[in-house]
Amino acid sequence: MIGAGEQQWDGWTPTQQADLDLLDPGTFAAHFGAARADTFLCEHVWEHLSVPQGEAAARLVFAYLTPGGRLRVAVPDGHHPDPAYQALVAVGGPGPAHDHQVVYTLETFVPVFTQAGFDVRPLEWWDAAGQFHQQAWRVEDGPVYRSRALDHRNAAWRAGTGGPGFTSLILDCVRPDA
Repeated sequence: MIGAGEQQWDGWTPTQQADLDLLDPGTFAAHFGAARADTFLCEHVWEHLSVPQGEAAARLVFAYLTPGGRLRVAVPDGHHPDPAYQALVAVGGPGPAHDHQVVYTLETFVPVFTQAGFDVRPLEWWDAAGQFHQQAWRVEDGPVYRSRALDHRNAAWRAGTGGPGFTSLILDCVRPDA
């Protein structure tokens, strides 16, 4: 888990910026040496990077994945229809958002990873018309708390008795086998 913060998941090794810094290839080299990872999980980190930094970070993660390996990545969704959500995640927003550099949409986030060589599969996202989309995905392959399935703020929505709470734009980015 890159940039895990306080998040802990069974079977996942949490790392912080000092361990794996997406802007410092030396931290990856020191951590992995010649080894490569099968899977990375990164929830709500990429929005703290500028777009060029995010593109460089995608290339760095790509280099440290095994062929066929996956990065599951989640960021706040710029198409989420709730104005309160948008205020919370805005560039320069309150709390943890004070240093957000960008709020991505599916259309702007996917190219960050395709330019690095990844095959990208969207898992959860909002479109520009305010429609929510979700593809089937397995939590055990990379749990994203701020998702429709896991975030406590979505309990009423999951039960069909309320609107969306907090979701993320979630992608699976796979390093091709060849």
